Amino acid sequence: MSSAPRRVFLLAAALALLAIPGTVRTQQAQATGSPQASIASLRICTGCAQSGGDLSRYKYVILNSWDAPMLPALRAHNPNLKALVYKNLSFTVSYGCQNGQDLPYQATGVGYCDADQHHPDWFVTDAAGHRLNSSGYPQAWIMDVGNPAYQAKWLQNVVADAQAGGWDGVFMDDTDADMSWHLNGRTMARYPTAASWRAATRSMLASVGPGLASAGLLAVPNFYTPWASDYDAQATWRDWLQFVSGGAQEYYSKWGMGSSGWFSGSDWTFRQGFQTITEQAGKLFLGITYAPSGDTRTMTWARANFLLLDDPANAGALVYELSNPENQDPYSPVWAEDIGMPSGARFQAGSAWRRNYSGGTVLVNPTASTLTVDLGGTYYRDDGTATTSVTLGPTTGAILRSNGQPPPPPPPPPPPPPQGITLAASASGTSVRLTWSGMSSRRTDVFRNSHRVATVNNSGAYTDRLGRRAHGTYTYRVCAAGTSTCSNTVSVTVGGGGASRHATRAAHVAKRVPLLHNVRRQARRN
Repeated sequence: MSSAPRRVFLLAAALALLAIPGTVRTQQAQATGSPQASIASLRICTGCAQSGGDLSRYKYVILNSWDAPMLPALRAHNPNLKALVYKNLSFTVSYGCQNGQDLPYQATGVGYCDADQHHPDWFVTDAAGHRLNSSGYPQAWIMDVGNPAYQAKWLQNVVADAQAGGWDGVFMDDTDADMSWHLNGRTMARYPTAASWRAATRSMLASVGPGLASAGLLAVPNFYTPWASDYDAQATWRDWLQFVSGGAQEYYSKWGMGSSGWFSGSDWTFRQGFQTITEQAGKLFLGITYAPSGDTRTMTWARANFLLLDDPANAGALVYELSNPENQDPYSPVWAEDIGMPSGARFQAGSAWRRNYSGGTVLVNPTASTLTVDLGGTYYRDDGTATTSVTLGPTTGAILRSNGQPPPPPPPPPPPPPQGITLAASASGTSVRLTWSGMSSRRTDVFRNSHRVATVNNSGAYTDRLGRRAHGTYTYRVCAAGTSTCSNTVSVTVGGGGASRHATRAAHVAKRVPLLHNVRRQARRN
């Protein structure tokens, strides 16, 4: 389910912009309709802020620190918008500094160069004293979240950055109860067990959460609390939530509900987070799900489940992030359908679940069978057609309006990618040959699946040698080094097996933030 790697590792691509302050232009948002109360947007990949469409339509936007110049225009169109700055809780990244100096904007709370030069004890090591990085992202280094000095410096840096940028709060990625995916069999000398790491993370939250609140900032951790037999994940959520404003959880597959009315099976970790947060008065929940732009089934499924379970009093929101790739406008009336406020609690309609709203109704079929539900009145589909019953396929949902007015028109398409640099790619075995033209800079940044994988002399060509087990679809883009002047995005398939789960996951990360993501979605579910 939620994947720590995605979170941390959106940083790699995003940090390519950090060297040049002011490269992000202020976006003059033009609202296409009334802002909606329960949708949010995560825009932390390379180019995500610029390709994200009208960001003023959302209740929450999660952006990188260098996107602060966008905020005045967004708030002018939507005074109720809450802007959260992305910061990683548990990692620093070595590509966040150049020539011995940390870059001016950071997606982490502590810069690598500062820690390396002045606080080497903040780096987590193995028993031999070697620093430990993420197995999936070698330039991301695990920090000692249980160290009070690290906690204090993280809080000091993040509060200063958030206040200077005019942010409403902080999205704290990689708030992890378990680091086994990142460690890949290695052991932290100071935190040899998952329980010891959980205690350190709790200590970090107990320090920085109230500190952010006292500075007038929302504190929203992106929790990773996988199921395990040796601890109670839901109890961990309840305990950790006392220190913060709420929580977020990422989800990479279909949303599902079991016969009990809660998420089940591989959806357990998402269900446990959603259920636990909605039990806590005043704690907001941000649900983040990833799927392709054309996957209207998942869009409806995600939104229907969110509306079925959400408590509007907790001011939560749903994020639908695209995975093909992430740096495009994610908005669609399908997943952002606005049917008003709930008029009652959820209830069963046969084997389906239903909840009525002031402007419509929502239904979810959690079973493996096709169900038909009599609506007891006339409702309208998103295309404007009327119906008095709805047929739901296995694990599908429906969102119906109670009036016949047509939905608002979709927003205009995002501007085309820059045409100055043209990129082509071809695969041979597990190597990908990139060739480009139209770039005048001396050096070139190469991005694979939105992560910067190399900075090379601008020879017009580069060969990306993948691991011998690589298979799936990979996306590439090249940019003039240290700038956002980039080529078109191209995709290639290697290994002959189509897009693997890991490649699909990595293709849409930009954390996002490192928000971290090639990703162990299966490991996260287990």
